[in-house]
Amino acid sequence: MIQEVVVENVEGEYPFKVFRGRVVWRGIAARFEGVVYQSVGGPNVSASVVEEDLDALVKQGVSKEELASLQLELQQKILNGEVKIDGG
Repeated sequence: MIQEVVVENVEGEYPFKVFRGRVVWRGIAARFEGVVYQSVGGPNVSASVVEEDLDALVKQGVSKEELASLQLELQQKILNGEVKIDGG
């Protein structure tokens, strides 16, 4: 379960934005990148933990199924607005 999602940087213009941030999952912080764009049915989000941090999680014993679950939960939290915005 994700404890925290923080969006640190957003770039781009409507309807397409690129964002970066960090997620805390099981007490472990990892960086992520993603895009959000508007479509006829509403916003779409694609976010994933950066490859380097995925490798580190695997080395700590996290399974591929757990990683897939983490990334799905991350996307859901972003889509639902369950994030903190880091203004600094």
